[in-house]
Amino acid sequence: MNRRLVIFSHGKESGPWGTKISALAPVARKQGFAVESIDYTDLSDPDARVGRLVERCTGETGTLVLVGSSMGGYVATVASQTVKPAGLFLMAPAVYLPGYAEPDPTPSGRTYVIHGMHDEVIPMENAVRFAQRNRARLFLVDGDHALVGQLPFIEELFELFLASIATC
Repeated sequence: MNRRLVIFSHGKESGPWGTKISALAPVARKQGFAVESIDYTDLSDPDARVGRLVERCTGETGTLVLVGSSMGGYVATVASQTVKPAGLFLMAPAVYLPGYAEPDPTPSGRTYVIHGMHDEVIPMENAVRFAQRNRARLFLVDGDHALVGQLPFIEELFELFLASIATC
């Protein structure tokens, strides 16, 4: 049977089982995906995190979905260029920020981007630009960087996203 796996990458200030992954993991499991969340708390450098994610995905077969929040969105996007997942689900991705090795990362796989219109950390314009340049589906929501107030909608969207991956 084809293994189906979701790997989550958390943000700079978060941890491997924060609010968003804890909410999204049951959605993935309900659709038959195994769920892993990589612990990057010992790595502050986003590109070292990319290396850890690529290493984890090496040799993985089946349907792979990468999920990333904030810096984890950058990590998942850059790693996708190497590991070629079926899809990327990005929440407030840290794109077009100074100090990152890939100033204009290109995603590989079906890509959804969710971004808060009141994000105080990563400008909404960055998400709009990223989605336009990469033909990603963009969902702007009435929320801040943490997106916690939008979790019910994000869960519904994630369920639809995973269903669309299954039909690829």
